[in-house]
Amino acid sequence: MAFHDTTATQITNINLNVKDLDTMMTYYTNILGFKVISQTEDKAVLGIGNSGHTLTMNVLKDGRQPAASEAGLFHIAYLLPTDTDLANFLYFVANKGMRIGAGDHLVSQAFYFNDPEGNGIEVYSDRPSEGWTWNDGFVKMDTLEVDGPKLLLERTEDGWDGMPDNAKIGHLHLKTHHIEEAKDFYINQIGFQHISKLPQALFMSTNQYHHHLATNTWQSSKKREDNDNSYGLTGFDIYKPNQTEETLTSPEGLTVNLHSDQTKVPQA
Repeated sequence: MAFHDTTATQITNINLNVKDLDTMMTYYTNILGFKVISQTEDKAVLGIGNSGHTLTMNVLKDGRQPAASEAGLFHIAYLLPTDTDLANFLYFVANKGMRIGAGDHLVSQAFYFNDPEGNGIEVYSDRPSEGWTWNDGFVKMDTLEVDGPKLLLERTEDGWDGMPDNAKIGHLHLKTHHIEEAKDFYINQIGFQHISKLPQALFMSTNQYHHHLATNTWQSSKKREDNDNSYGLTGFDIYKPNQTEETLTSPEGLTVNLHSDQTKVPQA
């Protein structure tokens, strides 16, 4: 079963309020290689590969910077199709002198960094799902050191040329302020399944993926204040099969748009 096809509930669009659209556009097109779908003076929509997934950036003037203790974005995770793609990306950003973090999560290998306005980003590739370890319905994950030199053996001479066609939003990781409220909303109301156990965190998915959505209280202790007037993540879209369009407010104080538009998800 595919993890991001029309049968899987998944994140399809991310909404960010930004200060400087030109700087953000340069970053996301030149470094990450997103495709411009539309752009005006105060809004841009970027595509991730040919997945149908999008990043929407809205200019906000004289907004507020959320406190670190507020719920909001932990990171947006972009999934690359192969380890070769990840190796090419690693080589590219290393030569750019970018500061990045890394983690081998057993199910995947990932690199972490921030965009120019401080929004957390993860770029990763999955290990074959046949090798994932399961126990009583929960997948085993960890954070170990990435073997960078070994990964770089996978790179090609062509190198990184932007997001490949099969790239997509792999998952979204949120800061929340109350795990049980998040569990009630995302699992009981929207229909994700609890898929992995980690302290002060909730990892959720459908189709037995390691996670399409996660929340944690590692840094946050209160709900987002004045969401529409805040910089950073303001909301996201969730595709769910046979879902009537609906707009909800998450426990974090973010706007969640539910839909079943199959043109917004990767096609098999």
